[in-house]
Formats: sequence, structure tokens, C-alpha cells
Amino acid sequence: MKKKLGFSLILFSFILTYICWLFVQPLSSIPSARQYSQLVAGMALVGFALVNFISTRNQILEKCFNGLDKSYIYHKYLSIISLILVIIHTQLLDAGGRPERSLATVQNFSKGARNSSHIFKTFGSISMYLFIALVIIALIAKKLNYERWKLIHKIMFIPYIIGIIHYYGSSNYAVFGLDSFSIFLNIINFIGIVSVIYSIFIYETSSFKYKFTIEKLELVANSMIEITGKTLGRSMEFLPGQFAFLKLAGKENNFPSHPFSISQAPKKGEIQFTIKALGDHTGKLLDTLKVGHEFLVSGPHGKFNYITGSKKQIWIAGGIGITPFRSFYQSDISEDYSIDFFYAFNNKEEGAYIEEIMKLPKRTNLRVHLLNSKEEGFLSGEKIIKYVNKTDPVDVYFCGPKPMREILKKQLKDSQLNIIDFHYDNFQFK
Repeated sequence: MKKKLGFSLILFSFILTYICWLFVQPLSSIPSARQYSQLVAGMALVGFALVNFISTRNQILEKCFNGLDKSYIYHKYLSIISLILVIIHTQLLDAGGRPERSLATVQNFSKGARNSSHIFKTFGSISMYLFIALVIIALIAKKLNYERWKLIHKIMFIPYIIGIIHYYGSSNYAVFGLDSFSIFLNIINFIGIVSVIYSIFIYETSSFKYKFTIEKLELVANSMIEITGKTLGRSMEFLPGQFAFLKLAGKENNFPSHPFSISQAPKKGEIQFTIKALGDHTGKLLDTLKVGHEFLVSGPHGKFNYITGSKKQIWIAGGIGITPFRSFYQSDISEDYSIDFFYAFNNKEEGAYIEEIMKLPKRTNLRVHLLNSKEEGFLSGEKIIKYVNKTDPVDVYFCGPKPMREILKKQLKDSQLNIIDFHYDNFQFK
């Protein structure tokens, strides 16, 4: 039920828009096509407001979508759906023809605005074409670095605000009326605008409440560095498996905020991240970090927690994906769990915490399987089911490269393993 709460709220928002629209009357006689265009426009505004709210990374998203990372899946598809609704709105307007002399405009924006409807219609076209252009650029920019994508995403507020102006200037309904449709859309637009302002202009300065100084830096594998931070103020409380956004303190540091799994079990006054150089910014980070540097943290986020699963589990880590599982096995695992932990790494040089894992106390409830892919080949579903009972219902927890995840999901499904659920964090925040 928790996993579907976010979807249910989104669906309810669209249904409520439709119900409110059924009981509102246009200010002048207009064709039915134009009436439906107003409904579709209202739904587009609802969609964009929800997209903007998700961008705030508010803690309520954790509960609604079973993790902040999952909310960004809805963020992506809501953006596409909302843009399609804008296009449909435009087509319905054209199909409906020109309305009578805009009484709506007169009542909404005063007598002096009688001839402004053409300008507001132009605003609508500008908004739509800007959205289309930016979405195309954003799709291309997915291949670029994360910071450039973030910049393009921020620019999206321009066509959104233009679209809001278009709505208030050209609606055939009393936009400031006391009917449920007007009140509902005004609330929705308020949420959307406040969310845009917060996510673009306030989030980076207000959300990073926790400050740390780097106490220790350690290279734990090829291109993987462990950062141990000591709190400078209040300590951040988190659960094993959660992630947080990290950025360096000081204006001279240009490392943008980025999500990383916390790689250590909770320890008062301390936090630890293990980062691999996977892109331009993380590569520079490994070269510039020094003991004594300060960094800021926003979070924690995520619902990647083995405690929420069944008592029989399979943990699968690939490369840097060891980080949340390290926080798992460092915590006290109850004896009534039965866990098979598979850690696959490309070669000995790229396997993080291998010695630490091999020195773990022998436990009957945690069985570790290390796999050096260079020597033993890639981890596969066939290799996994050698160690587990196919008939036992299990929860599978995965952290690693997406291609590896998709291949193993299919192989485990084809093996007819009795999987209750397949858990993973989705770090594709774009």
C-alpha cells in the first residue's frame, strides 16, 4: 500500500480536477471543445505543480513514494504527461474556434484588458514551445554531466511561469471565483510557484543543515575514497542503507550537491561516505579533498532498509554498490534473519572492503559470497541459486550498476526463484 500511496495521490489530484470542473460554468458561451480544453489545462497545471513539489525533496515524499529516489520516477513521467496535456489543450482550443468577445478576460483582468487575449494566447504558445525545446535538450543532456542537466532543469521554471500567466489571462472561467474549480487551481498554482521558488533559490542554502569536517580520508579501492566526517554541530540521525546529498562548504568549492549512500552504520557525531570517481565532478573530488575540509549534508533519504523485508533475504552488491550493505552488516542483524550476501567486483584492485568482509565474525545468519569477475566470470542468477532454496520466499536487495541489476532481475525471475520483492535505490535523479 505504501508503494502506491504516491500514485494514488497523483491520480486523486487529476480526478478531483475533473470533479471540480464538472460544477463550474464558463463566463461566456463557448464551444464544448474549448470547455474541455480548460479541463485539460487544469490537469496540466496540476501535473506541473506536482513535478515542482517533487523537486523540493520534501520529507513527505519519502512516505508517499516509499523513498525520495522513487519520487523522481514519477517526476519524469509526470513532466512528460503534463507536456502532452498542454499540447492537447492547444489542439482543443484550435478545434473550438474563436470564442465570443472575451467576457472572461474582461471580468478577470478589468475593462482595460479587453484586447489582451491575443497576448495571453501568445504566452501559451511560447510556454508550450519552450517546454518542448527544453525537454528535448534535457533528453540529450542526460548523456552529459549531472550539473548541466540540473541547470537545464532549473530553466524549466520560465515556461512554467509563462504558462501560469497564460492561464490567468485567457481562461474562460472566473479564475478568482468562489467555485471549487477556481479555488482548487489557485491552491495548486500556489503550491507549484512556491515549490519552484524554494527548489531553485532556497533549497541549496536551507536544506544542508548538517556540517562536518573531514577527519580521515582513505583509499579503499581503485578510484574509491572513504570520507569520514566529524560533526560540527548537531549529529544527523539516519538508518543503515539510507543516502544523503553532499556538497563541499565554501564558495571556492564548485562540487555540486550529489547523492551518495552512507557507507557506515549510524555512529554518533560521525558520518561516512565512500565515493567512486564515475564522472567529471567526482573525479575532481578525489583530487581536491583534504583532511580538515568542511562539507555539508542534506538528508537522510531513502527506504532501502533490510529490516522492512522478510526474514530470508539475498543481498547483491556490484562495485561501489557495497556501501549500503556495509552499513547493514555493521549493524546488529537479528539472529532470526537468514541472508546470503553476494559481492561482485571487477578485479582485486576494484573490490572495496574485501579484507574487512573476510574478517567479519562468522555468523549463521549472514553468509558472504565474494566474486572476482576477472577470475570467476560475472555474477549470474545461476550462480546465486546454487546457494539458496528456490522454494523459499525471499526479498532481494540490490545496489550496483543498472545494467547488472536488469540482467540479474531477469535471470532470477527466469530461474523461478520465489521473490517477494526486488529492492533497490534509484539514483537516476533526471
